[in-house]
Amino acid sequence: MYLKSTLLSAVAFGLSLSLTVPAMAQETIEWRMQSLHPAGTPGYEIFRDYFVPKVEEMSGGRLTIKPFANDSIVESDETLDAVANGTFEAAQQSPAYWTGKDAAFVFIRNATAGFDQAWQYDAWLTVGGGLELAQEVYAKQGVHLVNLTLRPGESLHFKEPIRSLAEFRAAGPKVRTIEGIPADVFAAMGGSPVFISGSEIYSALDKGTIDVGEWTGLADNFAVGFHEVSDAFLYPSFHSPVGVDDVFVNQAAWDALPDDLKAIFASAVANWSQYQLESMAVADAGALEQYKETGDEHVIWSENDMIEIRNLAKDSWAEWGGKSELAKKVYESQTAFMEKLGII
Repeated sequence: MYLKSTLLSAVAFGLSLSLTVPAMAQETIEWRMQSLHPAGTPGYEIFRDYFVPKVEEMSGGRLTIKPFANDSIVESDETLDAVANGTFEAAQQSPAYWTGKDAAFVFIRNATAGFDQAWQYDAWLTVGGGLELAQEVYAKQGVHLVNLTLRPGESLHFKEPIRSLAEFRAAGPKVRTIEGIPADVFAAMGGSPVFISGSEIYSALDKGTIDVGEWTGLADNFAVGFHEVSDAFLYPSFHSPVGVDDVFVNQAAWDALPDDLKAIFASAVANWSQYQLESMAVADAGALEQYKETGDEHVIWSENDMIEIRNLAKDSWAEWGGKSELAKKVYESQTAFMEKLGII
């Protein structure tokens, strides 16, 4: 009544009255989020120093991310289940780790010798209906896939130089890789796939437990010391010509997020993907020179070798495309899109 009478009195006397009404306090939502990348690598620094502040800035502080480096909360291959179960709210990981849950993940990861360039994969996501298909696959696992983030192509590191497919076949090397199409292709090339976590690659190369190792891109691999335990590297490599990571959120946490914050988080992820792709390409260019300075040989296999490897890979694509209904949908979508772009 007092406020009402004051307003009426002000109007009656021709006075202007300025009222400041305190804004209602808004709850701050904090998510814990584990990165694909180890601490001290360019990939983790981009996540921590670019993406995390971007979310806070774009949301006006209403949504904050507490960042964790790779394997800080759980091991890489446990991340999907941990987020689905609510151990923490969000993660950026690699679809490569989930192939045992559904064969569709081998294509979401970008099948070996598949899309050559990042824009091609991104076009499949945004123009070819790929994101909606991928979200259907992740929903079956109890999480919401926000988007896939892209990186430059990855590198393959040799304890001793292997300069061609013929040399690879002759050597029959033990190759650290991941299950799915990459393992099939390395086996078809004459190698022996070995499945160990990324954090074990350095030691395995050093001890000779493996002869060849693949993890992420040049700069990240340099940061964890691959140049100290290998003598040569193939770059760009056929096994992952486009790096693809997944950003997913616990379904209940996503459902509870206000719609405007969902849009903000999704926009921040898309922005992060572009920044990560470009920043890591620059970092990889610098790392290329660092490897050469340390004496590592940069090997490049012939175009004929790459064509032969793609033909081997296509047989594996077809096999994995028949392993589940979702895999069939993603396989058919990707191969049709690759045909449209003239890749195959």
